[in-house]
Amino acid sequence: MVFEKITLEKDEVILTTIRRHWFYLCIYGLPLVFLAVAPALFFVLCSILFPELLAEVTRTFVPHMFFLYALWLVCIWMILTSVWTDYYLDIWSVTNRRIIKIDQAGLFRRKTGSFRLERMQDVNVEVNGIIATLLDYGTVHVQTASADLEEFKAFYLPNPQNVKSIILQAADELMNLPENKNRASL
Repeated sequence: MVFEKITLEKDEVILTTIRRHWFYLCIYGLPLVFLAVAPALFFVLCSILFPELLAEVTRTFVPHMFFLYALWLVCIWMILTSVWTDYYLDIWSVTNRRIIKIDQAGLFRRKTGSFRLERMQDVNVEVNGIIATLLDYGTVHVQTASADLEEFKAFYLPNPQNVKSIILQAADELMNLPENKNRASL
């Protein structure tokens, strides 16, 4: 679905496609799961601590409480779906000629950017913290030689050092092609 929007050039091959690390889903998904369960836990805790008060309240407000809890779960489900969509549709593709970044900015908004590897100036990897080090995820910064393009950043990428080496190897192979050597000598 996402790759149908990308038109590859002649002799261009996708070397790797990278999505965010699974820990991204844990960071943004687990709090939502806790928020979904919290009202039920609160209800159980109140039934243990204040059984008489809760019995009186539940006789009159049970339909209202179920409706509000169902509404709460629908809202949490929508946010969780948005987090999953953002995770699944944010993609970095490294080809033998360029880097393509697809950023799902909202449910109905997508930003697609790319730049040629010949214009690449610098690739940096940033791994912050003990969890990122143990789970091997980080941020990859790719800077171009162009003044009008901003820096390409990808957060929570798995194996960021491997991603960096793939990008650098593809750039080296592209620069060693005969047509690029002739351009460099001019």
